[in-house]
Amino acid sequence: MRRTTPADRHDSTHDDHVRFERRQLAQDRDANQQRGVLTVDESEARQRVDALVDADVVDVVPEAELLVHTLSETRFRSNRALVLFHEGWQAHTDAVVDD
Repeated sequence: MRRTTPADRHDSTHDDHVRFERRQLAQDRDANQQRGVLTVDESEARQRVDALVDADVVDVVPEAELLVHTLSETRFRSNRALVLFHEGWQAHTDAVVDD
């Protein structure tokens, strides 16, 4: 635990970073619960990857056993990891557009 100095007690911003981090974690947790991101099983992940391939968001590299997220050029070996990444990437992109 961090000790507060006399100057900290009079500085109303010294705990702002802690409050900010707690708000961000709560927002992330709420967003994940609303979107059901953390409950993607392998069969659902495969269906979502197929849809992303059809939408030209993902390229399959069979000889290297890779999935490439074309929008970010990130590579994956797991359907589930790719889907979770894309959900986060999409959420971030949507948030930037809304701002």
